[in-house]
Amino acid sequence: VPVCPSYTLDNDLLTTEQRQFYEDNGYLLIKNLVSDEDIERFRKEFTRICKREVNPPGVMIMKDESLRSQFGQSENVVNKVQDFQEDEELFRYCTLPEV
Repeated sequence: VPVCPSYTLDNDLLTTEQRQFYEDNGYLLIKNLVSDEDIERFRKEFTRICKREVNPPGVMIMKDESLRSQFGQSENVVNKVQDFQEDEELFRYCTLPEV
């Protein structure tokens, strides 16, 4: 039986179950890790980027075209924003100690 690579290391931050979920699924949801206030600020900035109210250099907006008939051109068709490091507010998420 081939051995799959492990993407996490032993640590005292995650439970064995959390680590296994991440290994199996590629993501981990930790509820209430980031404050509601910060989440709302990030959501607003995400929406501003999607609506092109701000246009940080290099940002890429990825859309799911299959949602266009349901949501039109709204931010609801956006499934990914990448290369947003030049947007100070949204990039702040990446620097939170909790994250």
